[in-house]
Order: sequence, then C-alpha cells, then structure tokens
Amino acid sequence: MFTWGLTVCDSLVRACLFGPDRVLSSGDIDMATPDGRRVFVGLLVNLCLCEESCRGYIPTIQQHENADGRYWTIRCNRINSSGEQEAEMATFYSRGPAMAADRNFGRHTRGFPAAERLEEIDSPTLFAKVAWHYVERGAAGDQRSELLHLSRIRKEFENSTDPDLHVPLLQAGGPVAVSTDGGWQDMTTDAIYGPVISQAYGERQDSVVDADEDTKHACIPHRQLVVAVMSPCGETLDSVRSADELVVVLADAMRAHGEILRRCSLLHRGISTNNILVVRSPLDGTVHGALIDFDCAISVGVDRKARTGTLPFMSVLNLEANWRERTELDDWESLLYLVCWLATFGINKEDRKSVRSGGKDLRGLKITDWRHGEMSMIASRKRPVLHTLETFGSIIVAEFAFSGSAVSAEHNYNALAKVAVALYMALFQNKDVDKKYRGTWQTTSQACRWLSQRIHSSCAQRRG
Repeated sequence: MFTWGLTVCDSLVRACLFGPDRVLSSGDIDMATPDGRRVFVGLLVNLCLCEESCRGYIPTIQQHENADGRYWTIRCNRINSSGEQEAEMATFYSRGPAMAADRNFGRHTRGFPAAERLEEIDSPTLFAKVAWHYVERGAAGDQRSELLHLSRIRKEFENSTDPDLHVPLLQAGGPVAVSTDGGWQDMTTDAIYGPVISQAYGERQDSVVDADEDTKHACIPHRQLVVAVMSPCGETLDSVRSADELVVVLADAMRAHGEILRRCSLLHRGISTNNILVVRSPLDGTVHGALIDFDCAISVGVDRKARTGTLPFMSVLNLEANWRERTELDDWESLLYLVCWLATFGINKEDRKSVRSGGKDLRGLKITDWRHGEMSMIASRKRPVLHTLETFGSIIVAEFAFSGSAVSAEHNYNALAKVAVALYMALFQNKDVDKKYRGTWQTTSQACRWLSQRIHSSCAQRRG
C-alpha cells in the first residue's frame, strides 16, 4: 500500500513515507546526539510493534508458499448480478502479478491472473486488479467509481452470446479495509497520512486533474485502494506474438469500447498499453482483445473536461485541456498513438530487444518527446506531426521498426503502418466530413463508424 524508508547523510537521518503520489519526510534526526538516537530507536521499535497494515502491507492480499512454489491469495467480497456486495468474503488464488506497479507514483495498478480454487491456479479464468483510485473526498456516491461502472457493464452484457465480444464482467471486489482500534476503516490516502496532513491539503483537493502524470499541482490527491476481480482472464498487451495478433486484439478492444459506449453510455477515456488484455484460447491459441481499467471512465452527459490518460497516448485536445467535451474520437486518437508507439519501439519483448540491438538511435525520434514535459508542450509537439499525411508519414510511420529491413515481411509491421495511416486519415484528413466540423462532436458518429469498419476489415483475414 505504501513504503517506509530512511535517508542517511553523515549523522543525519530522515524517515520517509512513500505514498501513492508523494514522499513525505520527517525532520532531521541527528544520530550524533542522545536525543536523536532516542528518537531513532523509538522509530524502529514502533515499526516493529505496529500492525502490518501500518507498515504498508495489504491485509487481504498475501503471499504464501507450498511444495509447488509461491502463490498469492486475494480476499474480497463477491458481487452479485445486481451490483451488490455479498456478506461473505471469497478467496482467489494467483501465481503473482502479470501487471506490476512499475511507477513511483500514481494508481500503482497491479493485475493478477487468478483462479477460484488453489488446484486451478495454473489455469486462471479471472483477472484481479488492485489500484489506488482517485475519488472525490466526501462524495456520497462517486460517479467515477470503477466498481459502479463495471457493475453497469455486467448487467448489460452478462447474457451476451457473442463469442468475439470480450468485456470485463465484475465478479468480486470493493475497497480494501484495515482493522483499527475503532473498527474497520477503508484504506485511503487520508488513512495513510493522517488527519493533520489531509486537512492541511484538503482545500487543494479540487484542483487535481485525473491524469496520474500531472498531479504536481495538487499536494495530495485523495485516493482509495480498490480490488476488482473480473472475467475474462488475459495477458498484458506485450504477450502478442505478431503484428497480426496485435491488430486483432486492438480491433476487439475497440469494438468492446464502442459497445460499452452505446449500451452503457460509458466513455473509457484511458486507452493505453496497460488497459488492453490479450485473451488467448487455451485450445487453439487464437487471440481476442479485452478492454479493462474503467477508473477514468465517465458517463456520457456528465460535465467533466479534466485531463485523463497516459501522456504518450493522450489526444491533443485532452493535452491542451481544450474547452470541447471529450468524445470517443479522443479514445480513437489515443489508439492511433498507441499503434505508432508499439510499431516504433516493438510490440513485445523480443521485438523491443531486436530494435534496441539494431543500433538505431531511438532517443532522437520525435515520438519520444510525447512522454516527457508539460502536457501543453507535448500537444505542441504532436500538432506539427499531424499537420499532413506527408509529415505524419515521414516523421512517424517512416520510423516504424523493421521498415525496409530484410525481416520486415517476417514481422509484418507493414500491417501496423496501414492501420496507423487509416486511423490518421479518418481522424485528421477525413474528406467525407466538412472541414468546419472536423474535431467537433458532429464528426463523432460518422468518423467512429468509419474507423470501426476499417480496423475490423483489416483484421478479418488475420483472425482466421
């Protein structure tokens, strides 16, 4: 949940608390003085004697070991088809996280392929997500709750018979709670930092934006640790074995995106490499794609123009905090950047290793500027690239991995180039849409229908 640490400089020591968004430090403890040594010993004693939850352990997620190796247990309440939590807690079993919390700050999302029985742990059918969700302090019913969104999706799609449509179906979950002297308490940043610090920064809470990468203007965003167990089970996006598989997975994910928007009125607002799972059949190895992570989603019609997403994949209007309301076109634009990103640096570990060993100076590519700096600056870097098909082709597509090489046919990154160009043309150079309407809500339905048809037709033969 959080981590304690120490910094040492000569005789001065500081205790540090590493939370989801900030590192808080104590004052100097001078080990050269008796008072300093007494305070330091007291700190160590308190850390040894306090409850595990006070040291950062999640009480309902624990690691174990048996004769077959290490495994994890995840305990949470089941959720019925009406979206209500059942009283009795269930236990799920996992070999470990497939999606690690590899950022210093933010949601710290971890994903565990999981099974309902220990004997089935190596054939998981569920996916357990653990993350620090941004929530509104004091809200009676936060309309951005991922559990709320997932419950709506389950009600709508639970009886779907379409074998090619994979949407997240919530099975269990809820806020993580810890035992305290006063009973049970939800694990929030308020609980970690304490009432004094939370109250001091509470007035600045409303200034926080949704994007994890841009929380520096708010001192401590209010977050809550939440577990969501859902089906289907999947692997991370870098488990695809070819560019053809990637196209199929992305097409499926965006089809789910469109169906959820149409039937549940939920806009995802967070298309990225971490939010799409590869669902591989255990029988014949064929793949499908599933869209997850609805903690940035919002109901259509809710007035919320805050910026959301992962920097390299955010749309230009999103980065600029433009006054226009976000639509599904912003998510399709994110898909374009995702395709370009993977096609440049490699779609899986093997391809990324080949790209790095090829001697190409990746640091000099314009696309690398999409992940660093202020959001408005990143938007200003993207706009010239998107000005014409020629600039997009020469600056971005021409730098796709394996372009023109002897192994190009083997990797088939040409398929990714075709998808990227089709997405670009529909989003930015669509001749079927009057210029005065481009980028406005009038283009949304028409452009998205066109995009969906193009990407699905491009992967139809690959699925076979």
